[in-house]
Amino acid sequence: MKLPKSHARKLTPKYIGPFKIIEVIEKGATYKLQLSREMLKRGIHSAFHASLLREYVPNDDIRFPGRQWHQILGLGERPTSIQVRKIVAHFGQGKDAQFEVQWSTGEST
Repeated sequence: MKLPKSHARKLTPKYIGPFKIIEVIEKGATYKLQLSREMLKRGIHSAFHASLLREYVPNDDIRFPGRQWHQILGLGERPTSIQVRKIVAHFGQGKDAQFEVQWSTGEST
């Protein structure tokens, strides 16, 4: 799966889910899953071989409170536009000027 540029592959979870099995194509071999609309838009096919599937283990809220897989992978609904909240700092002048910006999402770049 192609990840957003800001995410390191080794820091992302190996598996995502849970997804409901909606059809057994070949028992013990291939299953069709109910994927999110976002995953289907990205061209991810809904049929998976059994070797690629794992039993779902819920998140450990004590070690990782409030962590959701779509927050890590960026697969959830995205805002249609992100606006600048404020300019935090600036460096240089003219064509070489660079700005540190705080976005409406809370991130700074």
